[in-house]
Amino acid sequence: MDIGIIGTGNMGTMLAETLVTSRAVPEERLFVTNRNLQKAERIRQAYTSINVTPDVSRLARRCDLIFICVRPPQFPALLQTIQPFLQANDTVVSITSPVTLEQLQSLAPCKTVRAVPSITNRSHTGASLITYGNGWSTIEQEDFESWMGQFSVPQIVSEETIRASSDIVSCGPAFFGFLLEEMTSAAARKTELTEKQAERLAEEMIIGMGTLFSKRLYNLQTLQEKVKVPGGVTGIGLEVLKQTEGVFDELFTATHEKFAEDQRMLKDKFDHLD
Repeated sequence: MDIGIIGTGNMGTMLAETLVTSRAVPEERLFVTNRNLQKAERIRQAYTSINVTPDVSRLARRCDLIFICVRPPQFPALLQTIQPFLQANDTVVSITSPVTLEQLQSLAPCKTVRAVPSITNRSHTGASLITYGNGWSTIEQEDFESWMGQFSVPQIVSEETIRASSDIVSCGPAFFGFLLEEMTSAAARKTELTEKQAERLAEEMIIGMGTLFSKRLYNLQTLQEKVKVPGGVTGIGLEVLKQTEGVFDELFTATHEKFAEDQRMLKDKFDHLD
């Protein structure tokens, strides 16, 4: 099976690297393209056997499974461009949440699926969010999830929950990276620790905490209970953090407002296609 990636920005590049390093696809069966081909060529500098394709039409004609990794406003025109080159047994994959499956299906005469990745997939771990379009058999879904399982833990989500799920899985590493950076910077300001020392400690802490979850030793609640002891410093710290309760309500409100704005923009673009 030949696999194509259209768009080699941050997520497209991450996906290409992940597919190769997880051996989900041999390098010579991976085809990538980008409006700026120099960005695509940078991937080939590291993985010399992949194919850089000069245009999206040629890639669509060649590949059986195509990941579209461009920005949402580019989807309508791109789908219209590759539509004539798609076959009924091809699969088009969107990695972005605002583009609905109905919109994908309106221009892609083949199977469609949304598969939102996470930067954690780069280490062949973490969730990926799957929502299927029409026409998938149970066996086909199982095969696709098995393939995605080579570098992620597929999670089936609905159209109604895709934005909140993406905030946790796809945006979450950036959100918690920010929080950890705030913590380590404060440690350097308030104590004798250097920022480098604090960052190293935070990295080891988050790796260990992830392992606790992966081994199902604790959940979010029991983890706090096991660390917190009566009269201890953890409890004092948690009381300070409780003052920020509600911040994630505001976060989800903000991301859903942007999501709705993107969907309105996309609806207008899809509705006005020639």
